[in-house]
Order: sequence, then C-alpha cells, then structure tokens
Amino acid sequence: MNAATTEVLHFKSRDMVYEQIFPEAGGYGARSRLLTPANSKTIGASMHTYDGCTIEWTTHYDQVTIVLDGMLRILTGDDYSRVIEATFGDVIWLPNGTPLKYQGEKAKTFTALYPVDWQTRTEAVPKEMVVPEVLHIRRQDIVYEQMFPEAGGYGSRGKLLTPDNSKTIGATMHTYDGTNIEWTAHYDQVTIVVDGTLRILTGDNYSRVIEGKFGDVIRLPNGTPLKYQGEKAKTFTAVFPVDWRAHTEA
Repeated sequence: MNAATTEVLHFKSRDMVYEQIFPEAGGYGARSRLLTPANSKTIGASMHTYDGCTIEWTTHYDQVTIVLDGMLRILTGDDYSRVIEATFGDVIWLPNGTPLKYQGEKAKTFTALYPVDWQTRTEAVPKEMVVPEVLHIRRQDIVYEQMFPEAGGYGSRGKLLTPDNSKTIGATMHTYDGTNIEWTAHYDQVTIVVDGTLRILTGDNYSRVIEGKFGDVIRLPNGTPLKYQGEKAKTFTAVFPVDWRAHTEA
C-alpha cells in the first residue's frame, strides 16, 4: 500500500498554496488541494475562496463544507431558486448530483468529499434521479453533548452527518479543553481546527505531537492510535465510512 495514503498528515494553514479556479466566472475563486488520490484512498479535501464570482457546477460526489470566513452563497434547487447564505461555522451538505452555483463575499471554506477519485470514475447522474436534500446546518443550531467525561477537562461533540442523513461521509463538530482522550480511528478522518489549539499525540508511544491552530488540517488514516488534547479547541471533522460503528469489532 502507498505509504502516502496511510500516514498521518498535518497541513499547516500558512503553507497552503492556492490556485485560481474558473477565471471566466468573474470575481476571484481559488482552491488549495489537500487530499487527492495521491495521498488518500477515500476522502478528498480542499480549501476554497469565493469573492464576487458565480461558479456553476454539479457535484459528482457527496460533499460537506464548513465556512471559515466571509459569506458563502449557494444557489440550488429548481432554477436555482433556493439561496443558502452561510457564514462562519455554518456547515453545508451537498449530495452527489446537486446542481448549484457558488457565490461569495470574501468567503473561505473547507470541503471534504467522497469519493476522492470521482474524476476517474464518475458516472452520469440520471436526470430522473432524486437527489437527497441539501442541508444547511447553522452554527447556532448545532447541539453539543459531553463526551469522555473520565478523560478530564471538557470534551464535547455535535453530530452533523450520520447514517440517518448520509450514506458515505460522517461529519461532527468537537471541542477539546484540558482533555486527554485516548482513541483509535476506525475510519479515515480529516479534521480542520476552527478555534483554539488542538493537540494530537500519535506514533510510537505517542511520541509525535501535532499542534493544530486555526485553519490547520489533519488527516488521520483508519487504524491510527492517538490521544486528543486541546486548549479551547473547536474542530470540524469528516470521516469515511459514516457507518463505521457497524463495521467495528467490539
């Protein structure tokens, strides 16, 4: 197996390189690719910016996006009549086959999608196909519950995408403050830090220490043993598969 697809990766925000996309769409849109078929077998991930552009597109994958800055506007539905305006911390779920237009005002986003290799295995979406509902989950509507109280400090979780509303990607918000949560990933995972400092200990005897700040992205492959720590950290995480619990042995 390609080692690049099985190692823990830390993409620092300051090192991300952006390239312009769709220059014909007006304004300015850009993308920084993070997880591609070169380093992932399941989840793709990228950062995007949208400012004054109108990008017409149809998703060929299941996609979940969180807004990090500015205002992202998505037009979808019949004749693009549904207008979603999302700001910091809002999450948008765009199922495979969704026709849409991206617009924005100084918007910056993080997107995870499945499958990572959609460009080489895309099949045309039948016109009669009923595309599942686009979801706009507002930051203020996310409900958190405490997790691992025995781990000290305070950690919590707000579930977004579960087997109830997704067949591929799971998505969750987390907080970590003074915690020390020991865990093993039972899925491929990509996480972006949206506040505070996230610390992940992994490797032999947890000797590798990753400190993630705002905008940093961390990829954790299936089977990674780790410890979560943090100082007022808040994160957004996407995993594949969404139904990992059904496949996990006790």
